[in-house]
Amino acid sequence: MRHTAGIDIGTALTKAVIVGGGNGEAPRVLGRGMVKTGVLLEKAAAAALVQARDMARLGPRETPYVVATGFGRYSPSFRDTQVTEITSAARGAWFLFPESSTVLDIGSQSTRAVGLTASGRVRAFKTNDKCAAGSGSFIVRAAKYLQVEMSKVGELALEAGNPQPISSICAVLAESEIINHVSAGVTVEDILGGIYDSLASRAGLLLKRVNLGGELTFIGGVARQRGMVKALEQRLRVKVNVPEDCEYVCALGAALLGLSRLEKASPAAHANV
Repeated sequence: MRHTAGIDIGTALTKAVIVGGGNGEAPRVLGRGMVKTGVLLEKAAAAALVQARDMARLGPRETPYVVATGFGRYSPSFRDTQVTEITSAARGAWFLFPESSTVLDIGSQSTRAVGLTASGRVRAFKTNDKCAAGSGSFIVRAAKYLQVEMSKVGELALEAGNPQPISSICAVLAESEIINHVSAGVTVEDILGGIYDSLASRAGLLLKRVNLGGELTFIGGVARQRGMVKALEQRLRVKVNVPEDCEYVCALGAALLGLSRLEKASPAAHANV
């Protein structure tokens, strides 16, 4: 069995995944790790990788090939190669849901829509070029202003009876809209429901540009928020797949790409018995 590691260095969190497979054996996840990214990107990458190795009970020599992805993918000096988060997201999502035709990743600073081929390759992609009101960080800022714990935001939004839309694409102006809603006596549930609906609307525009159709796989930490999943399903009217470990999909994809490259480069190399 070969072992490879994928590290996704995001703006907020850094995730690592170790997979094992090859030599006729199907790939499977052996270990995972997650830390806050901070400003020391290589340190965060190393810490997440140590967590994943500890969970997999593997040493550095047993994970000889490391693939980095995410905005900080060029930072780790110990990486063997790097891939974009578009490529790693496509590979990881398709591995988990082979019927996926599109992938949505709402990250801390950006939202990405990826169209897939039948074999899981990137067919097309679009990234939002607007302000933070179209990304996951806006949910965090809104929750802080509304004095709601992040763990409760998604559930509260499900109770919205009359979601109030947030039309501004600028985070500052969007926050002003939230303040106006609060002043007008709008419930927290309806404000949160409106935030998710607005995010779903913007995500839908990106997805349509990559020819949304068939199954949609939603990845990233925001995918854990049921209010966001409901908003996407209602607005887009497609099946939305949410992986169990949705935060790790890009790291998983990077590790899988590493495993594939190892097999193609040298079928007998890096094999751990």
